[in-house]
Amino acid sequence: PKRAKEMIGKKYRVVFRIMFVIWVILQVCLVIKYWDMPNHDDAQAYVKLASECIARGTWYPDVHNQYEDFIFGPGYVNLLIGIYHLCGSFSFVRLLNLLMNIAMVFEIRKLAGRMFSNKTGYYAAILYMLIFSNLYAPIAVLTDLPFTFLLLTALLLCNVRRLFPVAVAGVLIAVANWFRPLAIVFLFVILLLFIVQKRRWQSYAALALPLVLTVFLIGRSAKERTGHFVYQAVSGGYNLAMSSFDEANGLVNFNGFGDPDNYICLPPGDYTYMERDSLLKRASVRWISEHPFKYVSQLPFKLAALYCEDTWTERVKPDMGFRVVLSNVEGNNLKIMELIVSLALKSIVYYTVLLLFFYYVWTNRRDLLRERNLYLLIPVLGTAVTVLFVITSRYHYPYLFAITIYAAAGLDAFIQNELRKIAESVDLFVDFLCVNSK
Repeated sequence: PKRAKEMIGKKYRVVFRIMFVIWVILQVCLVIKYWDMPNHDDAQAYVKLASECIARGTWYPDVHNQYEDFIFGPGYVNLLIGIYHLCGSFSFVRLLNLLMNIAMVFEIRKLAGRMFSNKTGYYAAILYMLIFSNLYAPIAVLTDLPFTFLLLTALLLCNVRRLFPVAVAGVLIAVANWFRPLAIVFLFVILLLFIVQKRRWQSYAALALPLVLTVFLIGRSAKERTGHFVYQAVSGGYNLAMSSFDEANGLVNFNGFGDPDNYICLPPGDYTYMERDSLLKRASVRWISEHPFKYVSQLPFKLAALYCEDTWTERVKPDMGFRVVLSNVEGNNLKIMELIVSLALKSIVYYTVLLLFFYYVWTNRRDLLRERNLYLLIPVLGTAVTVLFVITSRYHYPYLFAITIYAAAGLDAFIQNELRKIAESVDLFVDFLCVNSK
């Protein structure tokens, strides 16, 4: 058992290096193969909005977006505009995605190493590379990867007790929130970290001032173009509304907006995105207050849909979107079963990571208040906020790095427990031989 531990200690670094080289080569091949891939769904919308702003010589949103249904991913749309101005093509965002995905491997290794041990850091990085969605992540023209990369980087910087890294983290949190309005979860966890570590007031100021200033600059810039202080997406009303009518099941569903019997079906008229968002929030709250059980009954299904599989990055391909795939197998039970098996097999490492995560939580259930377990709040609070609105399985991605780190700790604990059992068995066997030899 002692030699086994030594061998494991030497081998995991070698395994990491070999896997990393193969993983990067595979991703480069995927980026080249899908460089000019046509986009669909959200990715298509981002590119369309960016193209329109480029044609008008402006940034997103501008006054021409006043009567859009919602404003979503403004930071990401502006990233696409910037990349187009610099490189002449939106496809270069895939190269940026590749660099961010590579950086995240080392950031996860670093964070896990600080929380637990270097070995756990390597385990976490290896698990991250084995997860199917992380292989295809660079080809997705979506907010998920840059949003998560910015916040993971901010978390690492906030673990440094110097003021400048914390100030940079404040900027990154504000920019991440500009991409997707969920950074509040990570900000809350960082503030708790500061409290637990008994940071001085300078740390809070170093985090808050750049964050507030960045939000102000983003919002002020948008106000000059639109008349509204837009510092993040304005889509909460729309997303809440899709869970706020009688036929809603928690998944993306636009049918309710056209049924005059639903509160969320607004009277005909020209609404600005601000007006529409406000009216939809009001209509949603009214429906939820009248049908609380129907709304709450969606939550188990939302939770299952959120974590049921992990192939979302592959589904950005035009022929792999769920709507396309489901329409192709509709009415054919054999094809449906093949689809389910395919999703399960591609998600097998992801399921293993979830099991190891729960193994860690269970074996450390009496020790959850330790500082290193503070990041458990990321998937817990993130999931709680996410299930209030409509769900698709890719929405679990921003929490997956934290889940992977704790899964790696669970894997390390599991291996150590098994080696200990082997050692005990060997000792008993040796004792038995000694007794019988006498």
